[in-house]
Amino acid sequence: MTSHVASDARTGRKVLTDAEVAAYERDGFLRPEFRLPTDTLAELQDMVARLIADNPEAMDRGEPVSSMHSPDYSVFPLKANPDEWLAFAQTTQILDLVEDLVGPDIILWGTHLFHKAPKTGGRVNWHRDAANYPINPLATPNVWIAVTPSTVDNGCVKFIPGSHATRQKGRHVAKDDVDPEAMIALTLEEEFDESTAVAMELEPGQLYISDPFIIHGSDPNTSPQPRTGLSLRYFPATSVYEHDNTPDEYSGSSYTKFSGRPLFLMRGIDRSGKNDFSIGHATENGGVLTAR
Repeated sequence: MTSHVASDARTGRKVLTDAEVAAYERDGFLRPEFRLPTDTLAELQDMVARLIADNPEAMDRGEPVSSMHSPDYSVFPLKANPDEWLAFAQTTQILDLVEDLVGPDIILWGTHLFHKAPKTGGRVNWHRDAANYPINPLATPNVWIAVTPSTVDNGCVKFIPGSHATRQKGRHVAKDDVDPEAMIALTLEEEFDESTAVAMELEPGQLYISDPFIIHGSDPNTSPQPRTGLSLRYFPATSVYEHDNTPDEYSGSSYTKFSGRPLFLMRGIDRSGKNDFSIGHATENGGVLTAR
């Protein structure tokens, strides 16, 4: 668990304005003015189209596809090119955006494809992601990029503004005890005002960033159009991913086991000096990347 070093390709230009950073801190989520350049979006859409075509069984599950950047550690067989997914997660402007929120030392720990098929994509119960994450201190902005339009009709994500402020994980119960048809395994027991929910509608190439403590969920896709988005999960290298303190796995989940996830140092150094970059990698320095 040495302090591995990755190249720093900071452009020197902020992606988020001061007002956007303040809004993120206040609300727990943000749809910034930034969007992917046309060529970068086209690259992502091509990658996603191939992933969907090459993994029909995974898509039929109706659950998120996990760990395209490290498919050997997916919970079910996944045909994916890890190099291209890692390279995309290294996109300079995306890392610059993350740096605006967490600082210059950045670790990637997760990639997920959320694909709600037309008419059949299921509901996601209200929940907080923080309930599952073995990161200490827990700071891990989720960058969710729209590959297709994300609308109310096709089940876009909804947020409860400010619900991250308590920094509480909340109480969750298994989905089988609440809604066997729900797409996610956890749902909140605590009360909140659902009427305050904000629908995060996105055009392709737009993105949102969300705090791990924010309450969020989504309705089923009742439209004839798919709703597809890529989630990139990073955390600051001042925090530690505690592989030996991972949460219990919940039944039926398609998520890669938290205890075996490989870490990738995307930018800067491991400030904590405690992150283990050997787990899940064939070589000792497998989690250290040069900047794209």
